[in-house]
Amino acid sequence: MPSPTDFWIKVPNPFWGVETVGFSVRCPSQTEAAGLPDIPFFVEGDARSMASLDHPLRLFPQRERYVDCDELGEAYGWTDPIKLTDEVIVMAFRDRSLEQTLPDPNRALLNRLSNQLVLLAFPFLRDCVRVAGLRLSSPISVKIGSDSFPEIDLSLPLTEIVEGNGARTLTEL
Repeated sequence: MPSPTDFWIKVPNPFWGVETVGFSVRCPSQTEAAGLPDIPFFVEGDARSMASLDHPLRLFPQRERYVDCDELGEAYGWTDPIKLTDEVIVMAFRDRSLEQTLPDPNRALLNRLSNQLVLLAFPFLRDCVRVAGLRLSSPISVKIGSDSFPEIDLSLPLTEIVEGNGARTLTEL
């Protein structure tokens, strides 16, 4: 059972041309001294779209091949995606800010803060474009909620989340 300070994020239909796929994440409360635990992302949708999304998500654990992970705010990774059913894939965000041995402790601290403060939906959406080349919809709807505060519904233009957009649609895969 989630604690009252846990919160969740839901992003319905972020993929261009597909209204049946979305993802959600539950962010646990954390102590200041502890690093972030692996945080699971549940990607759900119709079986056909999820079959198309399966391969692109398998690229996420190798994101260092596509993204300069030494840049500020890039000290994170992804676990291998696991297909739970034809309609659900789970994978986890992994904080790597404490693993880095940077000569500049301030930069390591900024990476850690970035991983703790940036809405976790954004790294996933950015990597959908940068790593998998997937085309996203705009605007992106993000819902944030908790047992202790009412749901917040944000709608952001894609350009506020990621530079550019991918070329591949799920319907083309």
